[in-house]
Amino acid sequence: MLALDHLVINTRFDTDAAQAIFEQLGFTVAPRGYHTLGSINHAIVLGDHYLELIGLPADGKTVREEILNSPLGADGLVFRTDDPDATFMNLQQSGFDATPPQTFSRPVEPLGVARFTTVRMKPGQLDGGRVYFCQHLTPELVFRDEWQRHANGVTSLSALHLIDVAPEPYVQLGEIAPGFGLVYWTRETFDAHFGAMAAHVAARGPRYAAITARTPAWRSMEQKANAAGLPAHADADRVLVALPRFDTLLEFKP
Repeated sequence: MLALDHLVINTRFDTDAAQAIFEQLGFTVAPRGYHTLGSINHAIVLGDHYLELIGLPADGKTVREEILNSPLGADGLVFRTDDPDATFMNLQQSGFDATPPQTFSRPVEPLGVARFTTVRMKPGQLDGGRVYFCQHLTPELVFRDEWQRHANGVTSLSALHLIDVAPEPYVQLGEIAPGFGLVYWTRETFDAHFGAMAAHVAARGPRYAAITARTPAWRSMEQKANAAGLPAHADADRVLVALPRFDTLLEFKP
């Protein structure tokens, strides 16, 4: 069964702005990391998974082509693996084309060096965004208590919303563990479900478009968004917040 490890929002060269926006929305954003692959990131840690804000140094001295060539906004779906070699072989046996396990790291000052091994699906097999598998070799440097307490009360990510994406290849990957799911829309049904707020998500596809987060304080998210200057809309059972700068919707539900 596939367990969510993290979702990724690509900020490219605008990571400072993304960090500020998520802090204004009441998230605790872990300190900036600098990957040996050349990218930079911030983690928003939620229990056993997290939301990653990934980008590139604003000075342009280091460029990770995978990030540069990916669209702004929600573009990464990452599942957990405890055995990258077995994951790689299983993907090959299932007819998928994946990269062999790759290990990289980032310093976590002053605690040590966080290390990861990933197996990445090669482009063109699953529509919408980048899909890969991640093993945490040093989970104690990522899933830290002080980074998991959020002023907005968010406890988990429960859905990734996809537009004009064929479900079959994702289904072929395996069953997703309870608590998180993929929601498939056409552009027409996405617009109907998210109403006027859908206009803040560009009409391109196939694509990842929105992320659902769970919080008992979901009603407060409209006020936080207004204070941050972000478009927001409250329904009877949710609050929608648009991130126009990053072409993504956030949905907050109880």
